[in-house]
Amino acid sequence: MLDIKLKSNKFNIKLVIIITILIASIGMVLSYQRIKSDSKKFGYNIYEENTSFSNDIMESTYSLYCKVYDEKEEKYVKPADIMLEEKTNLDPYYKTESKDAFNRDIERFNENLVSRLKNIQYCVLDKDNNVLKQNVNSNLDLLVLKNNEDTAKKLQEKYDLYTVLNFDDKGNMKVENLYGADRQTFQSNLNKNIRDDLFSYETTNAFEIKPIKNMKFIYGVPKNLKYSDSIADYKLSEQSRSYSNASLLFKNIGIIFVGIMALIIPYKEIKDWAILKKVLKLPIEIIIVISYLAYIYLYYGSDQIILKTANNSPIIRVAQLQLTNDISNILNYFINIFYWFVLFSIVFISIIVIKHIIDYNIVNYLKEKSLIYKILKKIKYKLDWIKEIKLGEQNKKKIVTILILNLVVVCIMCSTWVVGIIISPIYTFIIYLLIKKKYSKINDNYNILLDMTKEIANGNLDLKIDKDLGVFDVLKKEIENIQAGLKKAVNEEVKSQKMKTELISNVSHDLKTPLTSIITYVDLLKDENLSEEDRRTYLETLDRKSERLRVLIEDLFEVSKANSGNVSLNIIDVDIVSLMKQTLLEVDDKFKESDLKIRTNFPSEKVMMKLDSQRMFRVFENLLMNISKYAMPSSRVYIDIANESEFVKISFKNMTEEEIKFNVEDLVERFVRGDKSRNTEGSGLGLAIAKSFVELQGGRFKISVDGDLFKVTIIFKK
Repeated sequence: MLDIKLKSNKFNIKLVIIITILIASIGMVLSYQRIKSDSKKFGYNIYEENTSFSNDIMESTYSLYCKVYDEKEEKYVKPADIMLEEKTNLDPYYKTESKDAFNRDIERFNENLVSRLKNIQYCVLDKDNNVLKQNVNSNLDLLVLKNNEDTAKKLQEKYDLYTVLNFDDKGNMKVENLYGADRQTFQSNLNKNIRDDLFSYETTNAFEIKPIKNMKFIYGVPKNLKYSDSIADYKLSEQSRSYSNASLLFKNIGIIFVGIMALIIPYKEIKDWAILKKVLKLPIEIIIVISYLAYIYLYYGSDQIILKTANNSPIIRVAQLQLTNDISNILNYFINIFYWFVLFSIVFISIIVIKHIIDYNIVNYLKEKSLIYKILKKIKYKLDWIKEIKLGEQNKKKIVTILILNLVVVCIMCSTWVVGIIISPIYTFIIYLLIKKKYSKINDNYNILLDMTKEIANGNLDLKIDKDLGVFDVLKKEIENIQAGLKKAVNEEVKSQKMKTELISNVSHDLKTPLTSIITYVDLLKDENLSEEDRRTYLETLDRKSERLRVLIEDLFEVSKANSGNVSLNIIDVDIVSLMKQTLLEVDDKFKESDLKIRTNFPSEKVMMKLDSQRMFRVFENLLMNISKYAMPSSRVYIDIANESEFVKISFKNMTEEEIKFNVEDLVERFVRGDKSRNTEGSGLGLAIAKSFVELQGGRFKISVDGDLFKVTIIFKK
């Protein structure tokens, strides 16, 4: 009893789903007339919005003008000889090429008028309103010859658009008697395509195009189009677009209606459906492709079927059946219902598949049902199998197995031919030789790798092997990493020893003066008869000298480490402008003591660079302190930061108090100061430290002098 109820419940759910999709499909078909009426809201005038039509009209005008000229002269005259006027003296070859280009353009216009614009009816009149040329007896000339309300009314019943293009004796074009479009818009579109814009650059660059004068061109587009041409395409495109926009609301309602039903129905109630089981057996990629195609046909492929059905045009033309209009319309509606039923069914099933994937676990589902995953897995397996080749005896078994399998395959292929069986062992022997050659190559690579390790063990850390060592290539790279590590360790040790040596050299170079002063004042303090005031003075002097000695020793360490490269940089994002402003604030009192006026030119935005903020603060501080010591008092100091596309440029400029009579490059050497008399306090290491820190961070440090103008420039590439 319970089983019967379950079956009945499942049947009812199936019935509800089918009815839901059927309601959505029928509702969509019943909305066609509403879509047809709403499409007018979304439509546009092809003669106004489509500038291609204006272009076609102007091309046709020049084509007809040349044809009328030929008929008048009763002989063929090249269009270039009719309409081109040379601007300047031209090279004969270029002149000929330009004329040929113009002739080709006119020939193209002629072909378009015959093939692409079959539906256009035209009439050409001269200044006296005589008909010079027309393609059909259309009575379009009545717009000029008999322009009244009755004529206009008759022509408006026949034509979707008509217009008169009147060219006066000066070549000015005016749109007259326009019906079917806005005059101002139509005139504007035509003006955009007049003369130069229609023809190739090589023509308009070399020649002046003569204007059309004293002629009238009348064009008409019938309401009923006989031919399939560009005009028909313009109209069809407009209709398709308007119907597409008008139907969007109804399509979305249908999808939402079906989607809500798919979400409401519990997955467990429908997971045993035979059709769903078949769908779920398909790879996920195929399901995605089918769903995507359904989306395309639903939103973009349905415009024509809606358009034809709404206008009672047959979707499928079967001439042999000779169906009546009523039967054809009924067939149309059945096709439409089936069309939407299939699309909405795919939408429904797609949502159910998503519910199944969520219920099943997305990762596990992709592993089981994804073709891409399976292909990648097989590729990975094959690659892993190839990578499992190892040097040693175990490879012999693998080689023998491959050879036996190969021999079996060859024997099967040649089993019906005695010659094939005879050739098979020879073929197998050749394969053996190839494998042996490959194996020998592996051994050679092994010996190269072995020699490399011996060289490294003997201290040759610069050895480099560019050759691909096959299965040993990964091992070669690891050995190269070890080699690089050893080389780095050796270089670090060399740097350390170099720093120690330079430290001793530097200390002995410039410590003598403060140390001598300290010894002298210590001896003076030993005098028991020394007055308290002198003692206090000597102690203050000792304090200054010892402080100077401390600063000197710290600077020695900094510059020695920098020059030896034994400096660890903490590279972070640094705002150069903000850091400069902070440094200026720190040394502001020094500038006030010298009465120096700072003039800055900084970008308004942040200038971010990958630098060591502490080292750059020290660079700026050293340069600013150097300026405060050696700049002319009460002068101006200019600090600029330029943020260029490829680099950042920082410059410091000041007037020196003392005349610089020595090589400015010496200033960045250790223990060199701006005053050769060495009257100022300092270690003489400020610029040396600044230069070293800048270069350590990949920048350039340059000093230049122009008279008494002292300039330091720092450049960092972005």
